[in-house]
Amino acid sequence: MVKQIWRIFLILVMSMGLVACQLDVPETKDNANAQDNKTEVEGKKDNKEQEKKRKDEEENQAASASKSKDTKKKADGKIESGKGGYLWRVQNGDTTVYLQGTIHLGVEDFYPLNDAIEEAYESADVVVPEVDITEIDLFSSIGSTLIHGVYIDGTTIKDHISKDLYKKLEETFDKQGLPIDIVKFFKPWLLTSTVNQLAAMELGYDSGVDVYFLERAKEDGKEILELESVSEQYGVLSGQSPEFQERQLEETLDSLNDFENVMQQMFSLYLDGDEEAMLDYLFPSDVEQDKEYEEYMKALNDDRNKNMAEKIAGYLEEGSDKTYFVIVGTLHLIKEPHIRSLLEEKGYEVERIY
Repeated sequence: MVKQIWRIFLILVMSMGLVACQLDVPETKDNANAQDNKTEVEGKKDNKEQEKKRKDEEENQAASASKSKDTKKKADGKIESGKGGYLWRVQNGDTTVYLQGTIHLGVEDFYPLNDAIEEAYESADVVVPEVDITEIDLFSSIGSTLIHGVYIDGTTIKDHISKDLYKKLEETFDKQGLPIDIVKFFKPWLLTSTVNQLAAMELGYDSGVDVYFLERAKEDGKEILELESVSEQYGVLSGQSPEFQERQLEETLDSLNDFENVMQQMFSLYLDGDEEAMLDYLFPSDVEQDKEYEEYMKALNDDRNKNMAEKIAGYLEEGSDKTYFVIVGTLHLIKEPHIRSLLEEKGYEVERIY
């Protein structure tokens, strides 16, 4: 059975666009010095990394003629239709909203997506992610990080967690060839996110389906709107008690060896598109959740769903006759009170397309 800490991370991957966004380290003198130290450490790894880079380049060159995210051809030359998760449609008059469930991390096996998903995107005038992480402004991102994720009172993470946990954290960064000083001002929730991102990068995971469509939307000149802001998402992630954040961090560090297996299982469930199987994996019926975990889920899922459903209903009611392709974490479309049921309460019919 998947551990609770991995359920929390998987839930984030299914619900929070910023999971796929590499977090910036606020610049300080200490961090600048730490970066110099990091360069020295990385120098020792050059030979190994150069060899890996050479092999990766050879593999990419060999694959480039036959494989891409948006086109994979059968022997007869026709585009192959893949899997691709979850898709619903809502209509009001001549206005259409597609609801595409995503995971905010991905692998090549996700592509090609199913024809129904590609056709929904192609028909769209407007693409609507939770947050357009391809266009996050550097200064606003750093500002949000400073407000929500960094100690600005002169203390560091060492002053806020146990000695044993700090030692585990230091050892984890040492294994990555990174000095702890580059993140010493980060609060526990931000460190948890950073550790998970490092693990995902080490395994070569891509950004999710949302980024895939955002990049295409820019190339295709489609309008892009957002359901949320960076600050709003950071506010949710940072809103739990220091004790809850510390517990998350410790459980993450203790469970890193399970990371790949847990993620691969979730990727498989996503491709299957089975709502109940995914929910059973994320929320086992035989696991009791404490009050703080329930409050966390309310902020992460329930409250955000209500706000996003209101915006989506606004698109449906404005009479623009446009087609909107909304990309949100799958959790927002399958975990009650989800966006679909909230729209149904407003009188809309929500149809499963794929």
